[in-house]
Amino acid sequence: MIRYTFWLITTTLWIIALADAIRGGGTLGRKIISVALIIAFPVIGPLLYLFLMRDWAHSRS
Repeated sequence: MIRYTFWLITTTLWIIALADAIRGGGTLGRKIISVALIIAFPVIGPLLYLFLMRDWAHSRS
């Protein structure tokens, strides 16, 4: 239950950040970079976690 609540909160914050980046002021280039970083964040996080876990598993064996 806690895991799903955490997922709901983080997804909501992600959507708010995405909407704010699109609606906020700034140049088109800054908006594109902001949106790209917001979209890439959920992908980079798990990949970094898996990479670190792989290194940790190799060091233990």
